[in-house]
Amino acid sequence: MKNIISLFLGIFICLGPIVGQEPDAKLTGIVTNEKEELLIGASVYWKDTKEGAVTDVEGKFSIPIRDVKATVIVNYVGYTPAEIEVLPGENNLWLELTGVQALQEVTVAGKSFDNRISTLDVRNVESISSNELKKAPCCNLSESFQTNGAIDVTYPNPLTGVKEIQLLGLRGTYSQFLVENRPTMTGVSTPFAFEYIPGTWLSGLSLAKGASTAKSGSNGITGQVNADLVKPSTDKPLFVNAFTSTEGRAELNVHLNKKGNKVSNGLYLHGSTVENLWDMNGDNFRDSPNRQQLNAMYRMIFDGPKGCGQFNIQALTDKRQSGQIKPNEAGELFSIDQNNDRVEAWGKYGKEELFGHRFLELGNIIGASWHRVNAVYGHNSYQAEQRSFYAQSLIQSIIGNTNHKIVVAPSLQYDDIQETVNEGDLSRKETVAGLMAEYTFSNPSFRMDIPDFVLVLSNRIDWNSRFGWQMTPRMSAKYNFTEESIIRVSAGRGFRSPNLVAENISLLASNRSFQFDSNIGQEEAWNYGVNYTQNFHIAEREASFSVDLYRTDFVKQVIVDLEQAPIINGTDSIFLVAFYNSPGPSFSTSFLANFQYNLLPGLDVKLVYKWNDVRAKFADGELKFQPLVAKHRGLVSVDYKTPAEKWLFNTYVQIVGPQRLPDNSYVPHQYIHDFPPMTPTFALWNAQVTRKIGTKWELYAGCENINGFNQHHAIMASGEPSSPYFNGFQVWAPMMRQMGYLGVRFSPNGLK
Repeated sequence: MKNIISLFLGIFICLGPIVGQEPDAKLTGIVTNEKEELLIGASVYWKDTKEGAVTDVEGKFSIPIRDVKATVIVNYVGYTPAEIEVLPGENNLWLELTGVQALQEVTVAGKSFDNRISTLDVRNVESISSNELKKAPCCNLSESFQTNGAIDVTYPNPLTGVKEIQLLGLRGTYSQFLVENRPTMTGVSTPFAFEYIPGTWLSGLSLAKGASTAKSGSNGITGQVNADLVKPSTDKPLFVNAFTSTEGRAELNVHLNKKGNKVSNGLYLHGSTVENLWDMNGDNFRDSPNRQQLNAMYRMIFDGPKGCGQFNIQALTDKRQSGQIKPNEAGELFSIDQNNDRVEAWGKYGKEELFGHRFLELGNIIGASWHRVNAVYGHNSYQAEQRSFYAQSLIQSIIGNTNHKIVVAPSLQYDDIQETVNEGDLSRKETVAGLMAEYTFSNPSFRMDIPDFVLVLSNRIDWNSRFGWQMTPRMSAKYNFTEESIIRVSAGRGFRSPNLVAENISLLASNRSFQFDSNIGQEEAWNYGVNYTQNFHIAEREASFSVDLYRTDFVKQVIVDLEQAPIINGTDSIFLVAFYNSPGPSFSTSFLANFQYNLLPGLDVKLVYKWNDVRAKFADGELKFQPLVAKHRGLVSVDYKTPAEKWLFNTYVQIVGPQRLPDNSYVPHQYIHDFPPMTPTFALWNAQVTRKIGTKWELYAGCENINGFNQHHAIMASGEPSSPYFNGFQVWAPMMRQMGYLGVRFSPNGLK
């Protein structure tokens, strides 16, 4: 360990001499339209040569610089190509396209998909644009993945309303959640974290699959979900979105922004409510909780000669009520009341050309949060309060030239969690201090006939106050056969500290007793993966094909076991939820194939197939498939927009294969006839239509689960809420049948 620490100190010491070396100079910049909206996928190249680049997800480009006066050409679909004269000494440009081409020229030029896999990033990153998010209700982040094949979202629990994501076949707890590259909403906020980011606040999403960067910590075992928020400098001065649905849901979002030369301010307000007594199966339980949420965020972003940065603060209150609609014949009333309150503040500051060195950059992130939960689940009570602090610095430079880059990122995470379940105290404090170093070698070429190779090697060392020292090595590499053909590989280790009750909060809505093994510690796993992406043309129209294959092998995994034999106490049976370390192999293998094609002008088709093999050894010594994970999944999506883009039509079908339910052999037969060992294959059909009225208004309407498939009974022993067999956690399909919705978007400054 002493040698490792010395290595990292040496890296810091060497930064000074490194940045002093003369690099291969680059011309960098960004490309926007006349409204300062970033243009992703724009071509930037030197006139009469093939030297150029394509702008990335931030609208940025980098090309070899010229030492004489020369002309740069910028091409983007829908705009007239621009020619810009660049003088010697100029090394950073802001290129703005303003001339909109005629419609027939736009349709001939081609397009990019709203959901795409980057051919520039060394890691396997799938980007979901704001246009893609509008193809579904997307009232919050948890509803933003409906048209995406990489992430699956479980169906809301009828008792608690909890839903979670699955990535690479594993629960979302094994992926890291980031907001603008900052880890957040861990611990007791986990159950509803994705519902605390309203959909209108999102400018896009990035899904990094597999062993991604460890800059923000070691707990992204299967990948990262990063939410990009709208910025007051680019958002509309006033934006309003109103939404209602037949579920009894009403929602209002208001954005207020003021843009300045150096400082921009934004206030984002969200209010939503669900009030209903839906009971489609007649079991006297609400099919979904009533909910009330108030959520607000203030953002300030500044950019000046001394650096750029931002300050943000978010506050919310979220209340949910569910359970029985009226007392049963025995006079029992099983009710659930969940209250969450949260305040979070964070800031960022960055500066380029630190200490006068051209390629030395500094970035800092600091954040603090407070979250309180007060909940009652029938006879169970749950109270928790968490105070968290996070800080990170990031220093980036080059070694000799831009083919060799290095990043050093120290960080600190502190969590103080006071948590009680009934009379049991699960309180804990955890401090994680870490240092990450990452080296990137690239052999870039912007000529079509020369391949491009990039290798990223990183290692992270953390000291955890509860579990001691840990090391997280990771590797990513990519190779471009051509500009549109790329292969990636990745491998890496990950750790996570489980939050056993918060991550399984729906299990409290039962009469089971929790049993914790005394040896439970951190979970540890290795992840390996490969991705191949090919962009091409069929009949002169855009097409894209990609395949992923990932494997996760756990060194240590915590099993949530619902299948143990009950404890017999006289005439009573005590059913358990047992938490323990898997005694043997535990793994996940995931394969994904994704095809997109612009079939006709304005008509896009997407086909996705996923195969998951997720197994673990349980206490009985048997290697079993993890429950409630579909081995096969599919997605068929069709989008159409009219030539003038006044009408947009989106429809998609999700196909879900069989899922293993927990073994209910210890439960009397009369309670389990609605819970087969394997669920049937089913499909869900959703559709939406959007009408643009001028430039200021958009109306959208749709229906989810058009074919009306639902799980008829999701609550076992629903007529006997005091029975030991009562539970509502075996949810494998939606409880609600058809759900229609209607919404409107408005901005007096135009929605374009």
